[in-house]
Amino acid sequence: MRIRFLFVGKSDEAEYARGVERYVARIARFSPCDVVVVKEEKPGARADAERVKTKEAERLLGALQPRDLLVLCDERGKERTSAEFARDLRGWLDSGPSAVAFAVGGAFGLDLSLTPRARAILSLSRMTLPHQMARLLLAEQVYRATATLSGVAYSK
Repeated sequence: MRIRFLFVGKSDEAEYARGVERYVARIARFSPCDVVVVKEEKPGARADAERVKTKEAERLLGALQPRDLLVLCDERGKERTSAEFARDLRGWLDSGPSAVAFAVGGAFGLDLSLTPRARAILSLSRMTLPHQMARLLLAEQVYRATATLSGVAYSK
């Protein structure tokens, strides 16, 4: 089964982007893995966060395949230990989707209109994280989970 990362906007911080690329390459040893970047919406002169999130949600939905299982990364979601996350990932992969797709929003986060399409909402932290850091943290945890599920020792 495939793992897909859906990110809003290109990474403007090279060190985070390199980290994500490194973990995606490691994940690919265990499962096909790809990154889809959808265009971020420009906030405009008055920074209308709701309009921005709505447009970005439309683009994220457009990037999904019909049988993708969507997992939203949002601070309002359920916190999990790494072991719990690995068990959940196994269940999601075993449920037969074309891919498990993890969505990370842009600067304003994710729009709630995505919730009905999502199988789960995952909190990476109760703290608000920069979306570039959230991408890296998510990629690392997915790598950790896929290594664990494959019976391979985690390596840095």
